[in-house]
Amino acid sequence: MFEDDRTGQRTNGLIGFWAALGLAALLGGCANMNPQQPQQQPQPDTAATATPASDATGADASGAQQAASAPVTRVVTKTTYVRVRRGDTLARIAQKHSVSVKDLTAWNHLKPNGHLRAGQSIKLVSKLTITVQVAAPQAGGAAANSTANSAASRQVAAEVARHANSVALVWPAHGRVVEPFAAGSTRGIEIAGKAGDPVIAAADGKVMYAGTGLNEYGSLIIVQHNKDFLTAYSHNRRLLVKTGDTVHQGQQIAEMGSENNDRVAVLFEVRRDGKPVDPMPYLPSSPQG
Repeated sequence: MFEDDRTGQRTNGLIGFWAALGLAALLGGCANMNPQQPQQQPQPDTAATATPASDATGADASGAQQAASAPVTRVVTKTTYVRVRRGDTLARIAQKHSVSVKDLTAWNHLKPNGHLRAGQSIKLVSKLTITVQVAAPQAGGAAANSTANSAASRQVAAEVARHANSVALVWPAHGRVVEPFAAGSTRGIEIAGKAGDPVIAAADGKVMYAGTGLNEYGSLIIVQHNKDFLTAYSHNRRLLVKTGDTVHQGQQIAEMGSENNDRVAVLFEVRRDGKPVDPMPYLPSSPQG
């Protein structure tokens, strides 16, 4: 009886949640959503925030900055897509783009011996190394991070604005799945843990909602990854991002909790074109995978 009541409450709560945010705005046109801010807007963690130093003026200051400049590199994820041509195979595409067939199948959720169709979009993921010059020792770290973050944010914005056939996710938390996906009753999976455990972004994206305005969810974060896929993370103890932030895969966005839940766990949802789908096919085989 408890499980039936709990499932019914979650189903009603989920229906109310998506209705409250506006299905057409959030799920039909995610890129243009501008949800109303809740009264209790969580504040981001500012421990790593740096304030860039003022620009130096005068020839002496400029010369000192140039003398102190040094190259700084940062690695960011780059995602591109290629169109399948007639006669293409996974092996041929992998060889042409210097990647492995194993990676191609993982990025696109394909079978190793699966057939491709002409015109199909294939996702390629690579690491992009950005080199910048640090202008001054005391502000160098902030300047380098600002430049690299700007480039990474532009890449994420481009991804969010395009349609995609899939999304490559990582586990949002390390823990045991205590409630699986069940179409029509649950809209995601629950991953258990300890209060304060990190909840991380499953993929690069833009935070479309971060707040506590929906009681059934407790503290909730919604991240849009492209025009077709978004993820949601709820029942958190503390939110570390705010609406409008750009987040990157593996970045901690919250602390696990039990807000409006009967156990410490994160409720993780994946939505495709507005419809809840089982997150498991989009995740590695295990939280460590």
